Amino acid sequence: MSLGNKMLFLSTVILAFSGCVQASTVGLEYFFRDNFEEFQDRPIQWFNDTPVPHWVHGTFVRNGPGRFNIGGRSVIHTFDGFAKLHSFKINNGTQILFSASFLGTSTYTRSISENDYATSLTFDGVNPAFTFEERAEALLYGIDNTNANVWKIGTGRDAEFIGLTDAAVFSKFDIGSLSTISLVKPDITHPIVNLLSLMSTAHPLYEPKTGHTINLVYTVNIVPGLKHTLSLFRMKDTSTQEIITNVKLERISYMHSFSITDNYAIVSLYPLYISVPKMLNSAEAGKCFEWEGKDDTKFLVISLKDGKVSEMKTPGFFAVHHVNAFERDGNIVVDMITYPDNSMLYQFEIATMLDEGKRSKLTNRAMLKRFTLNMEESRVSVSTFSPKTPELNFVNRMELPVINENHRSGNYCYVYGVVFSFDPQTPTVHDNFAIVKKDLCNGGRGDKHWYIPNHYPNEPYFIPDPNATAEDQGVLISTILDGQRKESYLLILDAQTLKTINYAYAKTYIPFAIHGRFFPEVF
Repeated sequence: MSLGNKMLFLSTVILAFSGCVQASTVGLEYFFRDNFEEFQDRPIQWFNDTPVPHWVHGTFVRNGPGRFNIGGRSVIHTFDGFAKLHSFKINNGTQILFSASFLGTSTYTRSISENDYATSLTFDGVNPAFTFEERAEALLYGIDNTNANVWKIGTGRDAEFIGLTDAAVFSKFDIGSLSTISLVKPDITHPIVNLLSLMSTAHPLYEPKTGHTINLVYTVNIVPGLKHTLSLFRMKDTSTQEIITNVKLERISYMHSFSITDNYAIVSLYPLYISVPKMLNSAEAGKCFEWEGKDDTKFLVISLKDGKVSEMKTPGFFAVHHVNAFERDGNIVVDMITYPDNSMLYQFEIATMLDEGKRSKLTNRAMLKRFTLNMEESRVSVSTFSPKTPELNFVNRMELPVINENHRSGNYCYVYGVVFSFDPQTPTVHDNFAIVKKDLCNGGRGDKHWYIPNHYPNEPYFIPDPNATAEDQGVLISTILDGQRKESYLLILDAQTLKTINYAYAKTYIPFAIHGRFFPEVF
């Protein structure tokens, strides 16, 4: 066993014998600290001689905020940091080339030019705050700070790579250099009274039968008394959109993701509503939310074939991330990471993240739940998952869920993610980070976790073994902030055991990266 793996093993043993985990936050502030570095194809090395599977061959791209201050202004919330891409080109599991580049959005390029945070819609504003005139100007510019996710549209040489956020805009970039090519807005046509296309999701999905990209967009009416429109659309490339259906809504619900099965898109509308008047007044998404928990959460089941819509209701809850959905025995099964309300959205304010006292007062209320939609009776039933042991119940409190994408839209057994605290005695968030594996099919018997004190993982991504005979046969790839070294590293885990295979330090730190994907064979 190499020295590095011995150290990891020793940390796990100490954890197992400690009985509970003490708060450990050395270096966490580097998740929320500016990193101005940009570079292309910097070679980095695996830490030891343990071979990484040769089929780990492609480009792993992460997207997230990389800068939080400019001129005399700073952002209040992590979500408003300037979008920055980090990529790792891995050649047959051996050589690694590391790159970093800010996305050249209008928000970013204008900010650099002005040496100030340029007027635009934000989640939680800036400090010092925009003036009334600047807020009015921000409404005209909208939002294009696409710092949440990355996606590929099309195949082969025609493939296009884009950065996304929860707005109806994409940043098209070159996968090799990470340079920004252009900004693209979906061309969704509606009557003239629909004046503002505002909201989309940062998590498009591939249509099982065509491979085309499916996503949603709201078109908001600012004329009182007129309904808003939720459009489900299909994309063959970034310039070609085909509307599957339009759904008229009295109120707009926040959404970040949805699910898809072989035949349906499943959209969840929470009782977290967007107030258009508040948006027009504040130009800040976080100040325009209205939580009305007495209302139901609605599931819209939309046929991908003809756009027909069915609606079902269940007592109100909130969620950011769908996990997966599939059809079974005439029902639709939808797994989601749920919350009792939307307060978790504000936990990532930078002042909170940098203050251990404030973090200690937060509670991780995430819970993995299964919703079974009975199509014949239009009824929703809800269930939870048992942990392997009571001490491992934290595995059910994961966020940033990912699965083996070969099992998307089908029955599956494993979901991976990150928990921001796993101390069963004091379940505060943002103290102890772990990568977790949840076994959905065997009473939690396969639940596992990976943890090192003062190491903070980002969302993992599952790369399947091309010769796999089991769903969980493959590796997890992630970036980890080593708080003591104040440096990030690329981590490869065995997806079945969550044991470390190898890792490579990046010679810099990567601020909190929200989402990412691995693109096989792409350099």
